[in-house]
Amino acid sequence: MTTEEYLLTEARIKQEKEKLTSLEKELKRYGLLPKITATTIGGFSIDDSASVRIIGSILHDYYSAIESIFKTVAINIDKSSHRGDQWHKELLEQMTLDVPGLRVPVISTETAQKLNHYRSFRHVFRNVYGFELSFKRIRELLELLSDASASLEKDLNNFISHMRIMYEISR
Repeated sequence: MTTEEYLLTEARIKQEKEKLTSLEKELKRYGLLPKITATTIGGFSIDDSASVRIIGSILHDYYSAIESIFKTVAINIDKSSHRGDQWHKELLEQMTLDVPGLRVPVISTETAQKLNHYRSFRHVFRNVYGFELSFKRIRELLELLSDASASLEKDLNNFISHMRIMYEISR
């Protein structure tokens, strides 16, 4: 990979990080981050099916942005793509690998464990009817999100810093 190709990859990662920030701001605006303070969303009780669908959609988008970062790394740096029923899980696991001469881990195994909750939810969100979503599960994910987000941010910043050193790129 050339320095220019890496810089383009980094720009794409940063673009997705901005989307994550936007989604977090949306959750804050609704009174759902850093702690749940809202009792209603859009006039609906927070545990109403409509509210759960709204929050579920945001959490779905959140993990989709994270997975976009991971796919960018897998395709552009690792030169790999995943197929089959377990590709989402395999991609998450791949991001914890240290690949000497190619790249450092994108995220720690601890961060991957935190993000796995959102990966799993994303799968559920895509495969059940909205009225089947559980507010209890949504609440758990919201309560974990600040910690997962901070871990992801720290790991991505470390990854970018190490890659810049590897490619001898100054800030």
